[in-house]
Amino acid sequence: MKFETHRLMAQDYTDRHSTPSSLPATIDTMAYAYRRICQGEDPWTALGDFSNAWYGYGKHLRAELVKEPLDKPIEETDWTRQWGAFCAASVEYLCMLYQQPCPEWVHDTSYILATPWWESRRADDLSVRVYLQKTTPLPFARRNIFCGNRLYQNKYEMYEWMQEAIAQGITDIHEIQRYARQKEIALYGA
Repeated sequence: MKFETHRLMAQDYTDRHSTPSSLPATIDTMAYAYRRICQGEDPWTALGDFSNAWYGYGKHLRAELVKEPLDKPIEETDWTRQWGAFCAASVEYLCMLYQQPCPEWVHDTSYILATPWWESRRADDLSVRVYLQKTTPLPFARRNIFCGNRLYQNKYEMYEWMQEAIAQGITDIHEIQRYARQKEIALYGA
């Protein structure tokens, strides 16, 4: 992409996010995402909708998005336990990363899995497991979930960082991308 295209994309992002957008009828809280997962919805869709709230339209409501405890299903399964632990780890991780108050419910010991959960298609590969152990953020690893550190990287911040680079007078597209990547690494790790 050319510099002008990146500049226009970053400017469009800034313009659309300069004031909080109107809220949808249903706010995608973490509790709502977990409820949807328990009802059979694809976990990545439900968590993606939560992420859109966290990074986008509900950015100014972050504490509200995570304060409500998860409603555990009447009949828990390995599936619902895993995703409950994942949701609790996600909340703790995001609150830590973005300096938000972490709700007490995330520390419930029922959100610690008895056996490791390797969130990877190649979980049987020992080198993949070693990599995931090294890169998984502590809130996940403490719950026996090994997923790496790239789960919550997002387009919203990349656009903000690109806009920052442009505002600083950087005009070379590779330098803009390098600037944004360095910000990403500083926040999430390599």
